[in-house]
Amino acid sequence: MSNKLRQEVLQTFKSLHQTRKTVFKNDNRALAEGRTKINQEFKKQKHVENEAAIQELLNYARAVEHELKTCVIQAQEVAPGKYQAEITKDTIKLDNVAFKEECCMEVGNKRTQQCGPRGCT
Repeated sequence: MSNKLRQEVLQTFKSLHQTRKTVFKNDNRALAEGRTKINQEFKKQKHVENEAAIQELLNYARAVEHELKTCVIQAQEVAPGKYQAEITKDTIKLDNVAFKEECCMEVGNKRTQQCGPRGCT
């Protein structure tokens, strides 16, 4: 493996651990499990010498890091039945569509939707 590729592997390894610390801050169990999983996956692929295969594994690791940064959120129960979510600047925020129970009618044991996919009009 070339020196440049070795540096890229180490940088990706460090970056994944930094992301783990950010995403799972204050959650000791998730931090420990994440650390173990990252270390296991890198050790499992330690024998790979083909540069194209290594590059593919690095792309996969970057995709995992992106998924962690943008899609994983923490939520803590602040009161019975009420949760506070930790949203970061990287978290993808999608438009919410309000669900209205009155839009659905029960016919027998089946529910039928009375309005379109965007909710009631």
